[in-house]
Amino acid sequence: MTRQCLDKDIKIRPAKGRVHVMFDDAEIGSSLNALELDEPGAPLRIYLPREDVREDVLERSETRTTCPYKGEAHYYTLKTLTADGPDQVWYYPDPCPLVEPIRDHLAFWGDKIEYRYSEV
Repeated sequence: MTRQCLDKDIKIRPAKGRVHVMFDDAEIGSSLNALELDEPGAPLRIYLPREDVREDVLERSETRTTCPYKGEAHYYTLKTLTADGPDQVWYYPDPCPLVEPIRDHLAFWGDKIEYRYSEV
């Protein structure tokens, strides 16, 4: 299958300091190597390297979506003792060249997700 990657003015830059990802008031990720992806017309997204996210809260999902600028996204459901977040984590296993830096990085969304920043 040939994929078509379209061009767009997407900016990717390192996040400043340490980024903490909270889910239902529990820290599920913390990274000094987080990336901010700024895509016109979309909210700012924070991507953490997979190794900086707790594996025990990730449950693989069958959900897939396609973005013409980033490629095919695969999803995880967040599961903790106190909450579930269906398809609230996504990643691009084979991203379009435009966003290659986010390969092996996870992004999060949902009403129980909170980002906190701390100085290094």
